[in-house]
Amino acid sequence: MNIERVRKELQESALREFPNPERIGCPDSETLGGMSRRIIQMTQAQLHHITHCSPCFQTFLAIRQEMHQRRVVRIRIAAAACAAAIVLGAVIYWIGVARPAPAVQIASVTTLATLDLRPLTENRGVERERTNAATPPLILPRKHLRLTLYFPVGSDEGQYALQLLDGQLRTLLKQHVTATLQDHVVTAVAELDLSSLSPGLHTLAIRKSGDEWRTYSVVLQ
Repeated sequence: MNIERVRKELQESALREFPNPERIGCPDSETLGGMSRRIIQMTQAQLHHITHCSPCFQTFLAIRQEMHQRRVVRIRIAAAACAAAIVLGAVIYWIGVARPAPAVQIASVTTLATLDLRPLTENRGVERERTNAATPPLILPRKHLRLTLYFPVGSDEGQYALQLLDGQLRTLLKQHVTATLQDHVVTAVAELDLSSLSPGLHTLAIRKSGDEWRTYSVVLQ
């Protein structure tokens, strides 16, 4: 048995077979509306009248249908608001977290610095002797640096090993750089993070493969 079809047939029968043009025994519109919206408790007698009075039953069903439609609209609005909140949250996450930091932001935490080794006196060998104290030390800030190195006159292009040593000649960091001729000067660029190192006098050691180390005094501040 199709319960839904039986229900519809009974509903259509109640709407069609109980005419009451004089509206005898009908509740007033406010009471009927209250019962339809379940604001007013319906008695057994009132239920019997509504289901046996086609005009009242029609009004009752119309109010119930209106309530159903409003409920559907509210659900759809709530669902749309929830979906919009999810999309907004995803956009905020992508902008604030997932999207890579722009180049401007990266540049703001990297300090540009230059070491010009051309006018300085170099020492050869790290183990044999320390940097000449009479040579004015170079100065570097203790930050994340993009360091440009200008090599002494006569230096060759190619791969160089670079090390930064502390006062006891212990290696603090090391890196390989590529030196090329730019505007008649052999130049290399290195990314160095000096932010965690202690301030004071250090030694910068540079060596091309097969050559001796060349050392220079560097003060971190």
